Amino acid sequence: MQRAGFWLGVALFTLMLMLPAPDGLSPAGWRTAAVVGLMATWWFSEAVPVTLTGSLPFLILPLLGIASPDAVAGRYMSPVLFLVLGGAMIGIAVEKWDLHRRMALAVIARAGAKPSRLMFALMCVTAFVSMWVNNSATTVMMLPIAAAILVALAPTLDSPQPDPDQKRFAAAMVLSVAYASNIGGVSTPIATPVNPIVIGLLERQLGVTITFLEWCLFGVPLMIVSLPVCWWILKTTLPFKLAAGSPQAIVAAIGQTPPMGTPEHRVLAVIAVTCAAWVMLPVLDRVIPGITDAGIAVAAALMLCAIPSGERRQPSRGRYLIEWADARQAPWYLILLLGGGIALADAVVQTGLSAWLGQETQAVAGLPLWLLVLVVALLCSLVTECASNVATATIFMPIAATLALAGHYDPVPVALAAGMAASWGFANPAGTSSNAMVYGTGRVRVPDMLRSGLWLDVACAILITLTCVLLVPWLGLKPG
Repeated sequence: MQRAGFWLGVALFTLMLMLPAPDGLSPAGWRTAAVVGLMATWWFSEAVPVTLTGSLPFLILPLLGIASPDAVAGRYMSPVLFLVLGGAMIGIAVEKWDLHRRMALAVIARAGAKPSRLMFALMCVTAFVSMWVNNSATTVMMLPIAAAILVALAPTLDSPQPDPDQKRFAAAMVLSVAYASNIGGVSTPIATPVNPIVIGLLERQLGVTITFLEWCLFGVPLMIVSLPVCWWILKTTLPFKLAAGSPQAIVAAIGQTPPMGTPEHRVLAVIAVTCAAWVMLPVLDRVIPGITDAGIAVAAALMLCAIPSGERRQPSRGRYLIEWADARQAPWYLILLLGGGIALADAVVQTGLSAWLGQETQAVAGLPLWLLVLVVALLCSLVTECASNVATATIFMPIAATLALAGHYDPVPVALAAGMAASWGFANPAGTSSNAMVYGTGRVRVPDMLRSGLWLDVACAILITLTCVLLVPWLGLKPG
């Protein structure tokens, strides 16, 4: 598959460069389409590591005369990338000082021992952690907690003849972790790498700047509504009937943690100050001109690296809340991946390729706004099942915005629908890294994920449509 994808991408790129540009499209736009074809094929087939594919615009766009090297390089240092890296440092601190486990224990201890309630409690904790930590890391953190709950409530799982209800409960539990991680990923700008891509594309293509608070005003409500819908779908497609277990046994299986110490309190204080600064950004900007969401994220990372941990129980964990050994775990590779996506989308717009695509798809542009948004959301949800989330957002957002403009609609809700749906692929084990990880546990079968995931794809596309049509316009995010 990878070898075939590599040569298919090269052949498609070469063929498109040899053919003349279609009527109405400039030569630069046609060459950009060739680059899109190459990168999309490599991204979708993973013929080349997705991060290295993200570096192609810096090499190819100047060679084809589409953009200057300086202009392309500037896209690889977009402010949203610093927002991602700053947010990643917060996630590293949460994981290092075990705050996610403390939160899970606190919630699960109060949820009771009824299996369905425990599953929903775990989903809520997972989604909340995913607001600040990327989806993959959140899944890694929360899967051991799900496994511990299964030990307490489903003791026959590893026996030669496991109880069918316990098997369905196990599948639902591990899927709930992946799905809640993905759902939490739309809630804040730092929750997943796709969100900064969406913010960057909206700013470059439409001149729309979305602050941290503005994103949360539609992202958090979408997450809150989606979680119970997801829980209900899992209960319906994977029905189980289990007796309630012992709360003490469940807490014991997860593992107790010592009382919170100085490091934990200091990390929480940094997170609280950072969130307050993001929320109060319009006020802070009057006092500190030039401050941005990305600047606040970088300041948070610096604070975590500069504040002593005060750890006395285990001094080996480090003198500071985050040290360089911890910071090296941050997703530095995203600079190439996300920067390449922004550079490619910028070329799609600047060369007129997106405008030409809009003209060629007038039939879709003529749909009512709500139906256009729903079609875009469903399409991106299905495409991202077999393609990189970043690639899906990068390729479809400019097209979605152009379709909206061709239909004389506000392009922001339509483009946002494409961007958010690109993060939500629930039906395929390869759809997201979270899906792949829970499939790797051996507790869930492909038919289980397909059945639950397709229903969830449709339900979430509807919820995204409602959010983008009813809530986003209320925020007044208009093209500049």
